[in-house]
Amino acid sequence: MRPAHPGLSGTVSRPAWQPIGLGTLLRMVQIWMPVVGVHSWRQADTAAMARHFVEQGTPIWLPQIDWAGASAGYVECEFPIYPFLVSRLYGLVGVQEWMGRSLSVLCSALTIWLVMRLGRRWFNPEAGWWAGMAFALAPLGVYYGRAFQAEALLVLCAAGALEAHSIWVERGTKWALAISWICFAGAALIKVIPLLWLGLPLLLLQLIPSPQAEAESCRHIMRRLWHLLLNPWFWVYSATALAITSAWYMHAYGLGESSGLTFGFWGDDSDRSNIGLALSLSSWMNLTIRIGLRALFLVGIPLIMIGSMRSWRLGGGRIALGGVVGMLICTIATMRSSTVHEYYQFPLLLFSSPLVGLGWQTWHYKQQRWVVQIFISVALIVSLLVLTVDYWAVETRQRSIWVPLAESIRRELPTNARIVSITGSDPTLLNLARRQGWIIPSNELTRERLQILRSHGASHLTGSIKWHNTYTRTNKNEEQRINQLIQTNGIQFIDKSEKTYLIPISNLMP
Repeated sequence: MRPAHPGLSGTVSRPAWQPIGLGTLLRMVQIWMPVVGVHSWRQADTAAMARHFVEQGTPIWLPQIDWAGASAGYVECEFPIYPFLVSRLYGLVGVQEWMGRSLSVLCSALTIWLVMRLGRRWFNPEAGWWAGMAFALAPLGVYYGRAFQAEALLVLCAAGALEAHSIWVERGTKWALAISWICFAGAALIKVIPLLWLGLPLLLLQLIPSPQAEAESCRHIMRRLWHLLLNPWFWVYSATALAITSAWYMHAYGLGESSGLTFGFWGDDSDRSNIGLALSLSSWMNLTIRIGLRALFLVGIPLIMIGSMRSWRLGGGRIALGGVVGMLICTIATMRSSTVHEYYQFPLLLFSSPLVGLGWQTWHYKQQRWVVQIFISVALIVSLLVLTVDYWAVETRQRSIWVPLAESIRRELPTNARIVSITGSDPTLLNLARRQGWIIPSNELTRERLQILRSHGASHLTGSIKWHNTYTRTNKNEEQRINQLIQTNGIQFIDKSEKTYLIPISNLMP
């Protein structure tokens, strides 16, 4: 192993429990909240799968959602390991959705620890500790580190793969290689794109034997790459991970073909990017603002720049930057999804946090104490403001709108009742009500459509005149049309201010 770079110092030992404890406390805020808030539709589908696994007793390879109408609801989706694990917890304590959030919190706490280890391994202990603190405080990491979806488990798998692979490269222990493969394959099953953004830094780990030393020349790296390509274990590792991932998605394709239910991996709905989106300035501005505010909480922007400049000649810096480049490539390949679904940027924290930690270590030793204290205070204030305004307040507001309606549905309708939720393509209300049925947009709601749905077993119509889905308001013209349709019977609103309703479909028929 080559000696460490002389300018890469930092051996101060700090307790690991501080970033882990702070990060866990932040992620525990409103953990009792039902599945509402930012991207509640994705969380609702995940929660529905977990509920169906425990209530129906279906195996892991038959995931079910709520919006299948009268059918069983088997859906084409990613490998549902997260909702299946939640369902095992449900089997112990009953259907309590905070258990799903708790699993995410546990995964996130372990990830903070692993991020500290990666920062220590790539740079030094001091940078590693601050890397853990950056991951713990990032609003994007806090929210999706307690959300009812698989992202926290995904990032844990990715961090585990990086750490275990590093141990294998350093010590040659076979158990570490096995854990690395399990974590890598698990991440790819949960989301396909880790094959690239995680595969690239894993490859660099093999080509850079000493992360804390100056990186070798391109000639030496190409020589290492050639030897790696001649190693049969490299192909076994890669091919088996790809094979098991492909096997699941072939199975998922079959589920979608037979049921007609899909999350959009194939066909017309699978359009995640195009050249126009990739070249769109507004798309990149949206992503830049989002990452700068929610992933780096503003003060992290200069720090990641300092860390990148400090480390790009070092082996560890190139591994971290390789992960950033992998994320960039995946963003271009999935631009449409990336601009809509901010949790696509969540894995970036694995690579940005160590760079931020190194940047902070480099910067703050040269500053006066009061400057450092102000900087830390600003970081905490920005993080808490973003969390409060963009996430926690949204959950609170949506809970006040939709939970009373959902409770009315649970109280008044039998568990086997099929309902029509006028919430666009958003299944949140169905999950809150723990009922199955149909989800349709308000502009498709007609008496003719209701008659057809009634013939298939639909008993009630529900939604809100004011809301197109759980997070977007209905335009005035559409609001008036729906109001006229449902007011023909003089129906009573569940909530007069939000104009939520639950109406027997028979009352709307001539």
